[in-house]
Amino acid sequence: MRNTLLKRVFNAFITIMLIMALNFALFRVMPGDPALLMTNRTPHTSDAAYWRNVEIMHLNDSLGQQFIDYYSSTFVGNWGVSYEWEMPVFSVMGDAVFWTILLVGTSSILTFMSGIALGKLAARRRGKATDISITGFGLFFYGMPIFWFAIVLVVVFVGSLHWFPAGGYMSIGRSLHPFTLATLSDILWHMVLPVTALTIGSIAGISLIMRNSLIDVLTEDYIVTAYAKGLSEKQVMKRHAGPNARLPIVTTIAMDTAFILGGVFQIEVVFSYQGIGWYTMEAIWKEDFPMLQFIFFIGGAAVVIANLIADIVLVYLDPRVSIT
Repeated sequence: MRNTLLKRVFNAFITIMLIMALNFALFRVMPGDPALLMTNRTPHTSDAAYWRNVEIMHLNDSLGQQFIDYYSSTFVGNWGVSYEWEMPVFSVMGDAVFWTILLVGTSSILTFMSGIALGKLAARRRGKATDISITGFGLFFYGMPIFWFAIVLVVVFVGSLHWFPAGGYMSIGRSLHPFTLATLSDILWHMVLPVTALTIGSIAGISLIMRNSLIDVLTEDYIVTAYAKGLSEKQVMKRHAGPNARLPIVTTIAMDTAFILGGVFQIEVVFSYQGIGWYTMEAIWKEDFPMLQFIFFIGGAAVVIANLIADIVLVYLDPRVSIT
């Protein structure tokens, strides 16, 4: 088991290194001259501004030296200077990462808990009205564009009913310092609609896979044997069916991380929630390549780490799992 885990950690590390190499090529080689893109393009801009940017970005160095500097800077948290904000990228994105993690974390917990519970309920009521309702609910929202659902929530609950704030993660004029109960309530109130949109948009896949996995397990011979021994339905679900049905869910949760990250970008734009997704759109419009470089790396690394954690959990739950 130790060798299996070490191999998976090594593979994840190599994957992240390749992501960094692709990141370098995308934003340092393919766009053209980064210093020219960073320079304000106005009739009054002097050549000195361009050469200053060349010096800041070390573009006089060879491409190989830039590549080495890029890797070394990444590991110490130096992602360069944002073209748009004229500040270090990490300073700009520090708060954004926190707010996105808060939104994604809250939504993920609700998604996985609710999806697993609904999947179990549908499997235990297979073919009945409860199963049909849950399956229909899942299929309906599984095919719905998440940004469209978010817009519907805004139109209904913000525009018509005025129940929730229009956007942002905190009321104007409020600060995290000092952090009070009123501040916490305000943050949670702003999160209701974004979390609802992201959760309902993501819950379908988890519930449907849990239902199908549990139905397959319930048809196995050892489940019939367990009932024949006199175990109750609750005992069978807890001791036999549940542990075996959860293995596909672990993989699904890891794969769903990419879907949730993609969804949160759309949600943040719709609700003007200034997290990574909101800054991504700003960086795209402004051609802010240092910002995009950081965002692409964070997104890719998050998916790799999520899959690594899923692999480790799978090995723990079922030691028969091995490296292929």
